[in-house]
Amino acid sequence: MTATNTPATRPEGYKYPPVTEAVIGINFAENLSKTLLKSVSDKLAKNYPIHQQLQNISVGIELSPQAGKDRKTITEVAEGHRRSSQDMTELALALPNSLVVSQLAPYPSWATFSKRFMRDWKLLKKTLGYREIKRIGVRYINRIDIPATGPLVHNEQFLNVFPQVPDILSPLMAGAVQTISYFEDIKCQLTLNSGVVESPILNHRSFLLDLDVGRELDVPQNDKEIFELLEAMRLKKNQVFEACISQRARDEIFNGNRNGK
Repeated sequence: MTATNTPATRPEGYKYPPVTEAVIGINFAENLSKTLLKSVSDKLAKNYPIHQQLQNISVGIELSPQAGKDRKTITEVAEGHRRSSQDMTELALALPNSLVVSQLAPYPSWATFSKRFMRDWKLLKKTLGYREIKRIGVRYINRIDIPATGPLVHNEQFLNVFPQVPDILSPLMAGAVQTISYFEDIKCQLTLNSGVVESPILNHRSFLLDLDVGRELDVPQNDKEIFELLEAMRLKKNQVFEACISQRARDEIFNGNRNGK
């Protein structure tokens, strides 16, 4: 279904955006050593005093091509560091192949969030020197809360992204949609996930609108082009968000809630 009743952009934004988490991530072409990861974590400690050691262990079995021969168990351990502000809303993850800066709700503004990322990115570069970048990504996870007057809320009345099923399966109690799109103008791929999620608000139904914009081709390597790409990703993300919500959602959920997204 194609939506035709929504504006392409809403430059004034939202005063109280429905963002539960915003993420900016930089992936490197080569993994960082444990020593470098520890140095990055120590540098981030000033702005993110709470520290958690991360460890991801994966175990696999390598089988001999000849039946009955020996099997070899392969164990891989990936370590990283998770740091957060005192109130736990500002996060920074130093991982073997990436730096991730995250903002949990309440989301302040792009100006505030992107400024924090720039600060952390420049600090990281002083510690690591030049590292080839493999991917740059921006992800926004939105939760849209809809007042429920009965056991069902028809999300197609509020979102322009929803599962379509035969009549025999309607009405749906829950559903999910995933789409992947490519935007030639910014050379980025967008993965969209949407579906019903548990609502933390009494007498409401909540819907997820998860927008992940990433670029893996001709990835910028200098600060100026990196920041320009991030801004372009943000604008594209906003356009997609506006295209995905209906006019009824604007009128009933976001009415009076502008300026700040």
